[in-house]
Amino acid sequence: MEQITLFKELLETLNPGLSILPDKSEETAENTLCALWHTACGNRVSPIAAQKLKLPPLTAAQHSLLEDYIQKRLSGMPLAHLTERQNFMGLDYIVNPGLYIPRKETELLAKTAIASINKDYASDDNIQVIDLCTGIGTVALAIAHYCKTTKVFGSDIYEPAIEAAKMNAKHFCLEQRSAFFNADLFGPFESLSIKGSTDFIVCAPPYISSAKVKTMAPEIAQHEPPEAFNAGPFGLSIFSKLISAAPEYLNVNGYLIFECGLGQGDFLSKRISANIRYGSVEEIRDENGNVRVLKAKKVA
Repeated sequence: MEQITLFKELLETLNPGLSILPDKSEETAENTLCALWHTACGNRVSPIAAQKLKLPPLTAAQHSLLEDYIQKRLSGMPLAHLTERQNFMGLDYIVNPGLYIPRKETELLAKTAIASINKDYASDDNIQVIDLCTGIGTVALAIAHYCKTTKVFGSDIYEPAIEAAKMNAKHFCLEQRSAFFNADLFGPFESLSIKGSTDFIVCAPPYISSAKVKTMAPEIAQHEPPEAFNAGPFGLSIFSKLISAAPEYLNVNGYLIFECGLGQGDFLSKRISANIRYGSVEEIRDENGNVRVLKAKKVA
């Protein structure tokens, strides 16, 4: 059977029952099928990368495997856990099944940090960045990839995520400019020389309240770790620690940049402004006008 004909037939099977979550809007039925097709052939790619590639012919065994992947996707298994790849900032990250899947909305945090580095530290050749709640190294490695003079340090309490972060560092050939630690927030950096000399602290923390975590879509709740979402009763548990502790690690004029949830920006902006260790706070809005990233400079 010709590939085009088979693709159309399989798409008719996939399309009617496929449910795509709002926070994974980059996925479509077409690029989902492309990604699963390539994965069945042994080429693990994200849907973003797959849609640019020519479909290879399938053996009988690969055809059977592809149909199995389609059924698993229709049953609610995340696409990134089937392909073990997720595109973020133009890079295909390795995402093992069971791990948190980076969201496109977090690219706003990475882009803000990268733009700040290129603007305010363009002449520096030794920029140090701490990425808290690093997950699979998502934001840290994007910064290291696009800003060649940075050294990034990441921490996360979820050990499998840190194992994946180290794997991704090797995958992107960034082992020499990155270090990842299985620990809570600033814990692993107490004994390092970067305390008080860090140029940027970035963070995409959990920001969903415990009550809302229990009502998340099954595709998330049944496949991704709750540690990646649960931020306590009010969804703010990590922000307080982040805002109060960051100045201890930042250089004067260094930046704290972090992602926040919908409706949290105004409260957190005021919280930072009330801290005399920070200067003015910049609110970065998404394409819908919502404050999703806050950027604050440490002052003397």
